[in-house]
Order: sequence, then C-alpha cells, then structure tokens
Amino acid sequence: MSVYGISRVLCRFYFYRLCGMKVTGQENLPEKGPFIILSNHRSMGDPFVLGVLYEQGELHFMAKEELFRNPVVRWYITRMHGFPVKRGQGDLSAMRTAMQVLRDGNALGIFPEGTRHKDGVMGEVQSGVSVLALRSKVPLIPVYIAGKYRIGGKLRAIVGKPVDADDLRALRADKQTLDTLDQRIYQALVALQERAESC
Repeated sequence: MSVYGISRVLCRFYFYRLCGMKVTGQENLPEKGPFIILSNHRSMGDPFVLGVLYEQGELHFMAKEELFRNPVVRWYITRMHGFPVKRGQGDLSAMRTAMQVLRDGNALGIFPEGTRHKDGVMGEVQSGVSVLALRSKVPLIPVYIAGKYRIGGKLRAIVGKPVDADDLRALRADKQTLDTLDQRIYQALVALQERAESC
C-alpha cells in the first residue's frame, strides 16, 4: 500500500472512531476529478480530513513552500501529492502545477485563506484562487471543517453545493470578476460555518 493509502486508513480511523467525525453533504462531492475543494484552514490536520472525504481518489493540494525545506517533511508531503506554493505573491509555478493536476483529471485541495486561522474566524480569500477557479472551469466544492483534532473532539465536516461560477467564466477575468468570485467563495464558506456552529 502507498504512503497515501496508509495515511488515509490511519486518519480515517482516528477521525471517525476517536474524534467522532460526522460528515454532512458528502453527496455534493463529485465521484471523480477534476474538481477543486475550497476549505477553511484551522489546523495542520485539515488536508488529511479532505483526503479522507474524497474516498474515490487521491487528493492533490497546495502546501506552503516553507514545509518543503525540511527533507523528511518534503518526502512525506510529496508522497501525499502536495506541491509548494509561495504565499503572498503570484506563484506562476504553483499555478501551472495546479492546472496540470486538474488537466490530468485529479482533484485539487486549496485553502483560500492562504494560512491557518486558529481562532475560527474566516479570513479573506487570497488573490490567485479565483484566477485558478476561472481558468480551470471545474466544479468548485466548498468544505468547512469544525471541531477539535483530539479524542472526543466532535470533529465535523460540511460539504456544500458547488460555488456558481459559470456566469463569471463567460466574462473577462478582470478585477471586478475576480472580486465577485472571491466573495462567492467566502460567502459559501461562511454559510457552512454558520451551519457547523448550529449543530
């Protein structure tokens, strides 16, 4: 079994059996790629939750460049289909890699906030996310993760309906169009957050 497969088996056991993870809306997740998962980001465990949710395939995802400086971490992340992205700037190399992942028919995980927000407050959608979303023309699936990564932590994951971007893809990808999609992604995640907090 691959490193990815072993990790998923172990994470599935930990999340469902020990953290009591409950998933809502999993029917909104496509059975196969290409598509993009857009998730909030509170913990280093978030990419593993997304990988467990996508049971039919193996998820690829962007990870901050700093993680790849450690050779052991780089070895592991690479085998988990992670690739580096430079935060806070237009990283054309990461954009090209992401587009190739989708052209190859794979699923891609992105954290639109660009960094972790441990306080649970949703951060703004970072520039570049909507550019990729418009260019790729694939389904955009919002996911919100709540709860604690600990035994009895009542971990929850809510998968929302795809973010509507078809009308925007017919327009010029100017600042107004990108800002509009940024807001739709943000609002979709906030709506899922409100559902998670009411559970």
